[in-house]
Amino acid sequence: MPKKNHKKSVAGTERKSDVRNSIPDFTRRDVLSGAAALSVGVVLPTASQAAKETIVSTIFGGRFEKEYRKAIVDPFRQKYDVEVMLKYGNAGKWLTNALVNRENPEIDVVWLVYPESIKAINEDILIELTPEELPNVLDVYPVWYEGFKRKGVGLDYASFGIAYRSDKVSAPTSWSDLWKPEFKGKLAMPDLTASGGYQVLVAAAKLNGGDEDNIGPGFEAIKRLLPNVRKFYKSNPEAAQLFQRGAVAAGAWYDGRTWGLHDKGVPLNWLAPKEGAMIGMASYHIAKGTKKMDICKKYVNWCISVEAQEAFCNAMGYGPVNRKAKLSGKAAERVPPLESLLLLDWFKIEPNMGEWLERWNKEIVG
Repeated sequence: MPKKNHKKSVAGTERKSDVRNSIPDFTRRDVLSGAAALSVGVVLPTASQAAKETIVSTIFGGRFEKEYRKAIVDPFRQKYDVEVMLKYGNAGKWLTNALVNRENPEIDVVWLVYPESIKAINEDILIELTPEELPNVLDVYPVWYEGFKRKGVGLDYASFGIAYRSDKVSAPTSWSDLWKPEFKGKLAMPDLTASGGYQVLVAAAKLNGGDEDNIGPGFEAIKRLLPNVRKFYKSNPEAAQLFQRGAVAAGAWYDGRTWGLHDKGVPLNWLAPKEGAMIGMASYHIAKGTKKMDICKKYVNWCISVEAQEAFCNAMGYGPVNRKAKLSGKAAERVPPLESLLLLDWFKIEPNMGEWLERWNKEIVG
C-alpha cells in the first residue's frame, strides 16, 4: 500500500444525555422531514447556565467525551464564561442536521470526521477560517487547515491500525495478515458507515492493485475477508465492548481507544501495519448562518491552542494538530510519527460515497 501524504484524524461515539451540558439527538423522522431538531428536544440549561452565552457543538461519547470536557469545554467555560452545549450522535447525523438547517443552523460549531467533513465543504455550508480571526491556525499543520480549504481545522489525529488481544493471537504485522485462516471468525471490522470504514475499504483496494479511483479490488477483498469477520461494528463503543469481552481477537481500530482499554487491564495492544496506519481526523467547522459567529471563532481558536491541544491529546493518546503542542509520557511513546501515516484522498472518496454504500449493502451486508 503506497504511502501518501501524511496527516491525521480522530474518532468518536455516542452516549447518554447529560442534563447540564447536552442536547438530545433529533429523531430519524425529524431529519427526514427537515423538522427543527433542537427546537423539539432542547435540554434547558440550569439557572447558572442561563446567565451565560451559549453555543451548540457536537461530541462523540465514552472516554472521548470525558477527556474532551475536562481538557477543552470546562476550561473554555471558566475562561470566557461561555457554555458549550454538546449534542451527541455521529458525524453522519450532524452533517444531515447541518444540511437540512443550513439557512438557520441549530449546530454552531459542527464537529466532523472524514468523509463527512469533506461533504460539508463541498456543500458550501461553512465559513472560511482566517488567521486574522483565529490566529492559532498559523501553528496548525497545513494539511489540517489548508487541507480543509480553510473551511475547517483539525482537533487531533488518530491512527487507524490493528488492535489485537495478546492473550488470543500473535501480533500481526501487515494488513494482509487479517485475511489469514488463523483469524477465521475472530475479527472486528468497521462497517462502511462507521468511523474507519472507508479507510479499510480503500486499504483493501490498495493491497490488491486498486485505489480511490479503482475501488473494485477493495470490495472483492472484503468479500474474501468475510469468513474472518465476527462482527462489522457500527460505533466505537460497540468495538470497545467486543474487544473488552474477548468476543473478537483482532481487528481494525484506533490507537487511542485501544490504549485506553489496555490501560484498564484489557490484554489489548495496537500496532501500525508495515504498509502504514491510516489517519483519522476530527475537525471543527463553523456554520455559515450561525448567530454566534464571534463566540464560535473564539471557541475554535481555543480548541487548537497549545494549552487545549496538550491537555486533550496527552489524555487521549492522540496526535495534536498544533505544531507547538508537545506530547509527554505514554502519549509520546505511543503516537506514531506523523510522517509515517497515510492520508487518503477524501476529495476523491466523497463523491462516490453513495454508490459505494449501496454496493456495500448489497455485496457485503447482503
